[in-house]
Amino acid sequence: MLEEINNLFRKIFSNEETLVFAILLIVAFLILFFLGNILTPFLISVIFAYLLVGMQKRLEDYGLNSSIALILTYSFFLLLGIALMVWLGPLVYQQLESLVLEIPKWVNALMIFVQNVPEKYPDLVSSDQITAFLQSLSGQITEISQNFLKASIAGIQNTVTIAINLILLPILVFFFLFDRESIISSFLNILPKERAMLKKVWVEMDGQLSNYARGKAIEIGIVGLAAAITFMYFGLEYVALLSVLVGFSVLIPYLGAFLVTLPVAAVGLLQFGLSFDFWLLMGAYLVLQILDGNLLVPILFSDAVKLHPVIIMLAVFVFGGIFGFWGVFFAIPIATLIKAIWNSWPKNLAN
Repeated sequence: MLEEINNLFRKIFSNEETLVFAILLIVAFLILFFLGNILTPFLISVIFAYLLVGMQKRLEDYGLNSSIALILTYSFFLLLGIALMVWLGPLVYQQLESLVLEIPKWVNALMIFVQNVPEKYPDLVSSDQITAFLQSLSGQITEISQNFLKASIAGIQNTVTIAINLILLPILVFFFLFDRESIISSFLNILPKERAMLKKVWVEMDGQLSNYARGKAIEIGIVGLAAAITFMYFGLEYVALLSVLVGFSVLIPYLGAFLVTLPVAAVGLLQFGLSFDFWLLMGAYLVLQILDGNLLVPILFSDAVKLHPVIIMLAVFVFGGIFGFWGVFFAIPIATLIKAIWNSWPKNLAN
């Protein structure tokens, strides 16, 4: 038995490259699992730097000098970040604060409506059932209020952390952009000199992930802007907050569109009731989601991640369960990495 295990191990890790690569994967897994929250600014900085490198290369393709293209790329990143913090950030925060203040009014309206149900529909529900429902609702509201108070206290503490991360983010992006060659060369020094498999994995990953990251950034902007225009046309409240939610929902494949529908439908229902405007709003929102899934996504990701939808959803559930938010965020890149490793692993060793 031990000899069979030893032979299997030798088949899989018969050269230095495969062994080092396996160790690197295990170390990366452990770092993300135990230090994912601490490394949040670094992970976000790497994502932005990766996107900006693609933009820099595009500018260089148009004939710009490498240094000029790099400066223009980083300047664009800074201007966009300042615009988001000065304009969109405070607007979303104000609307979120207003939404939280409106929740007690909505709860009272719901309780009044529920209390009147037995009078309007005596055959469907009794007053005892309504009383039991209201008692349960009251207990849940109390629990939610306590959790919200704890979250508020924690939020005050986290404000300092967020401020520090906002300061660190542009600094880290600067170093990842301007010193990326030295960083990459330092990383390559710990790898074996013979790294044919690693090159194959990187080529496949870089091609697919660059298209995926760029496509997602464009999709977030287009879907969020289209949602904002749609919501403003109907005069929906909390336009900025809901548009940001709709835009970033595309980061969670398939499930994001469903989850963000709930707050859109709730705000629309509370504002318009079961009126024609509500159904028209939901119809327009449904059209937006259909156009995103059937027109925009195929255009943006035709050459990007080549994974079956079932594999993508499985990756979201599995890696989300392991790593939480970052697992959901990186579900497709991790699944793509696994696919690239499987395709690049020496076939004579895998048999």
